[in-house]
Amino acid sequence: MTITETLFAAPARVETARPARWRGVAIGAAAVAAGTALGLLRQPGAGALDTIWAEDGGIFLAEAVRQGPFDALLTSYAGYFHVVPRLMAAIALLFPAGAVSTVLALQAALAVSLLAVLVYVASGSHLTGTLSRVLVSAVVVVVPVAQGDVLNSIANFHWYGLYALFWMLVWTPSRPAGRALAVAVTFLVAASDIVAVVFVPLALWRVLRRPDGEARREWHGIALTGGLGAGLLIQFAGLLSGSSERELTPDPVLAVTGFLLRAVPAPLIGERWLGDDVDTRWVALAAIAWLVVGAALLVAYTRRTRPAWTLAVVAGLHAAALYMVPVLLSGTATPRYAVAPAMLVVTALVALLQPAGSRVPLYALTALLALVAAVNLRVDNTRADGPLWSDELDRARTACATTDQATVPITPRDQTPPWQVRVPCDYVR
Repeated sequence: MTITETLFAAPARVETARPARWRGVAIGAAAVAAGTALGLLRQPGAGALDTIWAEDGGIFLAEAVRQGPFDALLTSYAGYFHVVPRLMAAIALLFPAGAVSTVLALQAALAVSLLAVLVYVASGSHLTGTLSRVLVSAVVVVVPVAQGDVLNSIANFHWYGLYALFWMLVWTPSRPAGRALAVAVTFLVAASDIVAVVFVPLALWRVLRRPDGEARREWHGIALTGGLGAGLLIQFAGLLSGSSERELTPDPVLAVTGFLLRAVPAPLIGERWLGDDVDTRWVALAAIAWLVVGAALLVAYTRRTRPAWTLAVVAGLHAAALYMVPVLLSGTATPRYAVAPAMLVVTALVALLQPAGSRVPLYALTALLALVAAVNLRVDNTRADGPLWSDELDRARTACATTDQATVPITPRDQTPPWQVRVPCDYVR
């Protein structure tokens, strides 16, 4: 098989009996439920169900209330559109104000869990064995980085979505429903984050190739590229019309050093051990992470494994691009920028360590990832300190006796200016 045929190969279609098919659905549903519960439990302190994260409330919920869901959907924030978070905020409006914190957190955790199961399914044509597929999908739920930002937050859906988008572009579902789902996810992620532009070369590569040496187009690849293009068209239309704008302060040095010191070490060391400041200890731990990467490459090169080289290289290149592009343009390197790249690093390592007899290399990687995930399962963060949505909502209702506008403080409480949900009192009553 050629490189492109290897990367975009369709799995062999196996007709399964109806009982077996329903058993798979039941297992998938159980995995989604377990992943959702685990995602919620990762938030320590005040918890996820009675707190609302920064942009979740201050931007998406508040604007949905003040402007209406449709107008809010057409409003950009931080230089791009956020279709999925806006839709989640619109769904939250269907519930009483007192339940909104729970609804937002549940939607965020459920979306992440669904993406994890989707990655498990999509990885089937590239990775042999259940363990490999579990590794590249479970990392979506237990990614050990940026827990101060991304846990149970609709605003941060797109970091997980970008990782899932990679898998959608290399997945060739055997059934029409799977193909439609892949295109829909591709569009929704691109319409929620302009950084999806990083995947344009991969999508075009898929479209321009000739499957099996034939002079015919691959229509699923065209549909995927169309979904990606439609989502990005929304983003760039906002930039060209002036409705979206963002100040750029390029910093190529920070982009490269950040990838080397943050994105690659993140899944192999975890934020608890790395700490907050890049010091001598951080650099030493980053060096250990790179030794792990080097060992995986050596084992693969000496053919002690059966590496999926194409998947490993493409995942590694996209890990670098997904980290460097936003840092290069913004000049900042926040921990959440490493979320999608970290998951792609795991994918690359798993691809390198596909068993060729002995499973020891893959088991060793599994043990390391499991240890890091366990150590970083619950890491203290600013959301743990509240405030509780229920308490602040009660105070806002009391204040509404003398005003028409409610101001409800949300987490993180110590930022300047503070994050607040500013809505009409009619909403909180």
